[in-house]
Amino acid sequence: MNLDFGILWIEDSFSAEEEESLKRRVREAGFIARIESIVNGVGIEDLAKVHKLYHRYDIILLDYRLKDENGDDLAPKIRALFPSTTVLFYSGSVPEQQLRRLIADKEVEGVYCSARDRFIDRTGTLIDQTARSLDRLSGMRGLAMRVVAECDSIMKSAVLSMCRRDPNCAQKVAELDEDVMTFMAGIKEKYEAAMASDLESRFSTMAVDSAKLFKHFRRLTQVAAGDPETFGLNTDQVERLRELRRSSAQYANNVLGKRNILGHVVEVQGAEGWILQGSNEISIADFPEIRRVFAAHIDAFRELNELVVLLDAEQAA
Repeated sequence: MNLDFGILWIEDSFSAEEEESLKRRVREAGFIARIESIVNGVGIEDLAKVHKLYHRYDIILLDYRLKDENGDDLAPKIRALFPSTTVLFYSGSVPEQQLRRLIADKEVEGVYCSARDRFIDRTGTLIDQTARSLDRLSGMRGLAMRVVAECDSIMKSAVLSMCRRDPNCAQKVAELDEDVMTFMAGIKEKYEAAMASDLESRFSTMAVDSAKLFKHFRRLTQVAAGDPETFGLNTDQVERLRELRRSSAQYANNVLGKRNILGHVVEVQGAEGWILQGSNEISIADFPEIRRVFAAHIDAFRELNELVVLLDAEQAA
């Protein structure tokens, strides 16, 4: 699993307000909502083919009243096409007990039912249940590695674009060179000192290259904030860029630091469940909040990238 939570929403009276509420509830669960909406079952087979290849949807929200059909009539096809995907069947006009009877009459298994006035919260509860599969060290390690890999990819793409577009950004490469050379000199010094000690001391000289990439990305996004015309940014976009820089400023500690800790602790059985040994900085109880922080940073980096490569996208169109 990753931090993108795919939702297929089958609803003929789509509400932007409900969508925002759903996105907020997904964020609270520690994920980023990726929502695709359709008004009925037309084209559902094609979506199922893509899902089979790429696991696009983690949950399907199915309304009772749809365009030219009812949700209970569509439910058997959905279960056949998406056999392992969570399905929530809801309605604003039909009581919850009746929804269950409709599903039972169609002999569709594994479908949750909800009244419309609480289906956002019900969806959140189902997402929380899914998230519990990540509350093991192996799941969190894999998630942390995936988050850092995506952030690295986003930052590299943005940095290359910004350096091609702006000479001021290109000149900043000298500062990156200085960071790397200073770091290498420091590592050499530390390793030479460790040579007089034991093998464990030698191991402590490991590096995290993602930190230097983040530091350089910060330099260049600061240039963009100070020279918005070069990057095609209007006043609102510049303010948004600055806001995103502030919200992601602690990436090194909140994401890279947690990734490093997760990579070195071990999971053991305790009297009240699994516990972590090797660090007193995080516990398994912290995993949901760590996921929320990871999701917030990935969301910020994706939007930062969209802002600083705006002109690239326009030229490609």
